[in-house]
Amino acid sequence: MNKIFLTLLVSLVLLGSSCSDFLTVNEVNPNSASKVPAKLLLPSALNNIAYTMNNPRRFEFVYLWHGLWSISTGYTQPTALTQYNLQNTSYQAAFNEMYTYGQNLTEIERASSDPKESNYLAIAMILKAYIMQNLVDVWGDVPYSEAFSTETGILKPKYDKQKDIYEDLVKKLDAAIKLIQTAPIGSTEIPANSDIMYAGDMSKWAKFANTLKLRMLVHQSGMTGRDTYIKAAVATTASVGYLGAGESGLVNPGFLNSPGKMNPFYGTYYKADGTQQSDGVSYHMGGMDVINFMKDTNDPRLGHFFNATTANPTQFDGNYLGQDASVHPPLPPTKTSYLGYKSGSEGYMIGTFDKSAPLLTDFESLFIQAEAAERGFITASGKTLYNAAMTQSCIYNGLTSDDAATFLSSAKTMVNYDLAPNKINLILQQKWVSLDGIAPVEIWTDYRRSGIPSNIHFSEDPNKLNDTPPIRLLYPQREISVNNDNLVAVGPINAFTSKIFWQNR
Repeated sequence: MNKIFLTLLVSLVLLGSSCSDFLTVNEVNPNSASKVPAKLLLPSALNNIAYTMNNPRRFEFVYLWHGLWSISTGYTQPTALTQYNLQNTSYQAAFNEMYTYGQNLTEIERASSDPKESNYLAIAMILKAYIMQNLVDVWGDVPYSEAFSTETGILKPKYDKQKDIYEDLVKKLDAAIKLIQTAPIGSTEIPANSDIMYAGDMSKWAKFANTLKLRMLVHQSGMTGRDTYIKAAVATTASVGYLGAGESGLVNPGFLNSPGKMNPFYGTYYKADGTQQSDGVSYHMGGMDVINFMKDTNDPRLGHFFNATTANPTQFDGNYLGQDASVHPPLPPTKTSYLGYKSGSEGYMIGTFDKSAPLLTDFESLFIQAEAAERGFITASGKTLYNAAMTQSCIYNGLTSDDAATFLSSAKTMVNYDLAPNKINLILQQKWVSLDGIAPVEIWTDYRRSGIPSNIHFSEDPNKLNDTPPIRLLYPQREISVNNDNLVAVGPINAFTSKIFWQNR
């Protein structure tokens, strides 16, 4: 992107965000001629990506539109969300931040020209694919091939076609995996101390890359005539495997109980002294759709995702977004459930100040694999993978494998794999629940490409602009201001009808 704006954005990110100012000594000015070692750049790159993906303010619209959260009736309801009246300024921070981080990853690539640093190069390539996949899934066509040019001086990068970006990212992930596999043992540096996600375990990085690749391929499963491409792409790295139980990509630079250095999700709701942030815990409440579903299925995770109401310690309830009082009278704050929190527990949704920040959990990986198995893209047992995904989700949320086994053996068709009449529907419905508070972009993508779950109320606001929520965000105002010619070349964009390329419904 525009170098001047990128440099400014780095400064703004460091000054204006909570966790993104942690480890900022490692930030790089892309105009600087100096070469900073990759091992000094990597911790900041990982931490900053984790900040954006785990800051609930960046993608709260997904949770609110898709039945997972609601806005407390103690607050004025945000009409931009309840009426789907988004602007070019809506949620543009994530776009700006991810391009800044992409530029910093380019600096890591630049600093890893020595073959002995090939592991750093591979990690940077994987992380760049990760942020670009999320950018495409939210905005569609975006700058890519000219976006991170520190050498060529391109100040206004063109917009690439989203399908082309996806296909090139698959190739980049294959190349990164090959770098890891062919790194000479003994002479290649292992980034143990600077890798704040996998502590230099490159086999896990290869699996992370392959899981990200599978995620992107499964996103395209609803496209007509795409199966041959998907199966061929899967086959090229099938031997690498995917993230399994206990192999989540969790970032933790050593979160501290001090301002700007806490887990970004926790820091959105709590201050370092333990008091609530303004408009924090009391603002986001449980969504009626997911709470009703979890109650209907006797889900043991319910009391870990959400707190019981203050009016009744055994009751869980929520509201719908933009609730229409003539249809569903909204419940007061005392009769609705807060997002789950409990001091000292990793498993509750808000968690603790030092809880690791996920980029890709083991249970998301297992859900992706389960769907891929059901669709015939990989050779594995869909049931085994689904059960493993549910088990790991339970464990992540403070339960035991025995709790999971009991839950999975229930007579509920939307829990028990053997009883489910539609396995894909089962997998994606439970994935919707399991990723609440963890992976909003993936939740949104799954719904847009599949229509699952089909029982979401969305917004009940009678003044909403459309029956269903937007299927993409509008391009940020900053792009209109500094890169308008290339943006205009994309063509007109409608938030309700301009589909991301993989949406075939």
